Amino acid sequence: FGALRSRRKCLGFVLLLQVFSRRRVSGTETPSRRLKSFTVSDLISKIQTAYVETLEELSWMDSPSKEKAREKAMAIKEHIGYPDHILQESSQKLDQEYAHLNFSEEHYFENILENLQSEAQKSLKKLREPVDPDLWIIGAAVVNAFYSPNRNQIVFPAGILQPPFFSKHQHQALNFGGIGMVIGHEITHGFDDNGRNFDKDGNMLNWWSNYSADHFKEQSQCMVQQYGNFIWNLAGGQNVSGISTLGENIADNGGVRQAYKAYLKWVETEGEEPQLPGLDMDHKQLFFLNFAQVWCGAYRPEYASQSIKTDSHSPLEYRVLGSLQNFEAFSEAFQCPIGSPMNPEQKCRVW
Repeated sequence: FGALRSRRKCLGFVLLLQVFSRRRVSGTETPSRRLKSFTVSDLISKIQTAYVETLEELSWMDSPSKEKAREKAMAIKEHIGYPDHILQESSQKLDQEYAHLNFSEEHYFENILENLQSEAQKSLKKLREPVDPDLWIIGAAVVNAFYSPNRNQIVFPAGILQPPFFSKHQHQALNFGGIGMVIGHEITHGFDDNGRNFDKDGNMLNWWSNYSADHFKEQSQCMVQQYGNFIWNLAGGQNVSGISTLGENIADNGGVRQAYKAYLKWVETEGEEPQLPGLDMDHKQLFFLNFAQVWCGAYRPEYASQSIKTDSHSPLEYRVLGSLQNFEAFSEAFQCPIGSPMNPEQKCRVW
């Protein structure tokens, strides 16, 4: 058992630090390579458009601020899968990434020090270099997605471009409810309580009118109270922090709303999808089913008690329940009576 644990630790070290060389070794014909081109990029474009259209639904934001928000949303840059240069037969950029590293099969600790020194040197070197807009901020083998406010950039590594989040073989209801929601989530991070402080070029700049900024805070306060009332029994009955999770909650709520809007527009063009065998659920219900499914997970009580104090995300179950309580379309799809837990009379919305 000890040997197995050591191997796992070493593999984890390689996974963390040799992010692009591993993808190069894996070969050129990967599913993520085939998916980079049209489908995910098309989804991003559809959800960007949906975000811009939702701005017209907002009464709390004035026209000048809406126009700035449109400009920023459409200026978001995207990275999908992995950087193209890592699969080139001769990649000078990839060679330079590891040229100065000298690892040994026998000296694990020294390898760690070697890598730490290399990373420190690369970080210091960036102080004297212009910002590289093509730089990837994360490796390819990561099941996650990211938004960089100072780059106004969204990143979807190859690791997340697989079921249940995404597959070209599954219903579009599932794709929009999965990776589509994630795309909307990352776009909305550009307009949450932190991302809103940066402009379309990634510069820290206040582009908000006083009217819109004040009303943004009022709208956000509703979510602070809503999520702060959630009690997580697994964490010993502690309340979720509505303040420290606000940015992620804004992104969760905005993401599912934008993805659903984009999906309905897709249905208008392509038509309703057939029901899946064995499931008595229509295409709208399938969207919400997969939205919930991608957040399925389990915690140990010890981890729950720690994460409720430190994690900027709400617990998984409340990422689902909180977002859907605020979304009228979910109540309509599942016919939740007004005043029921999933269709409260008071709903919170920022974007």
